[in-house]
Order: sequence, then structure tokens, then C-alpha cells
Amino acid sequence: MASVSYGRAVALAALQAALSSTWIAARELSPAKRRLARLGTVAAVGAVGWVVTPKEKEKEDEFELVVADRPFPVSEPQPIAEDEPAPFDKRKAALGLAMLGLTVAAVVGRRQLEKRWLARLTRNGHPHPTRALAVRIGAVEFAGQLALQVADARRTAARS
Repeated sequence: MASVSYGRAVALAALQAALSSTWIAARELSPAKRRLARLGTVAAVGAVGWVVTPKEKEKEDEFELVVADRPFPVSEPQPIAEDEPAPFDKRKAALGLAMLGLTVAAVVGRRQLEKRWLARLTRNGHPHPTRALAVRIGAVEFAGQLALQVADARRTAARS
């Protein structure tokens, strides 16, 4: 399992904020330059993400004790025979729907915030409203991603 690092959580949140703000700032460019800028940004963030992703170490000397035909960890539920239908877990379905609803609400809320801020910046005569919007959204994105990354790091640390 990857090591838990709060520095890594901050770096990933900053990387996501940079991607979002650059994506928004590219709105001011012509279509060809905008596509090129966005492609370059996605490629750069993808390359950085790939480089900093911890690689799994190969386990050479470990062996596994097999006591059944189909072993399974004790922490997981008993394997179901292939002819039986899988039981429907209402809690997992409710959690999935809640996560989907939260994701949709976050996307809609962010878009509303973008529209409101851009309208206000334009109305107040800002010389570069889209760039200012990109900076603001970058800060909001950083805060949101940092909260998610730190929560994930704490959950991972609690498991190990």
C-alpha cells in the first residue's frame, strides 16, 4: 500500500487546482490556441501524476497459506457460488446514490459560482475577468481537493 503523506495530499490538490485554473484561463484564447493550451496542460498534469505515483514493490519472499479450493480473506464476505445471484445490498446502493448526488451538486454549484463571479468581474470592469475567475476557482478547487485528499490520507493511515 502507498505510504500516507500529507505533503503528497497538498501536492495533488495543488496539481488539480492548477489544472482547473489553467483550463478556465484558456477561455480567453482563440480556439486553436485554447485547444493546444488545454492539451498541453492535461499532458503535463498527467505526466507529473504518473511520475509521482508510488510504484508497488514486488513481494518476492512472501508465501500464501492455502487451506481451501478458493481462499478468501476473513475480512471479506464468504464467496458466493456461481449459480446463486449476488445479494442486493441496500446500504451500498444508498451510499452510491448519495455520492452521485453529492458529485452532481458539487459540479452544479461550482458552475453557478463561476457564472456569478464572471458576471460580477465583467460588470465591475475588470481588465481580464476570465483570468481573475481562474485564480478564484483555483483557490476554491485547491481547498476542496485538499479536504478530500487529507480525508483520504487519514482513512488510509487508519487502516494501516
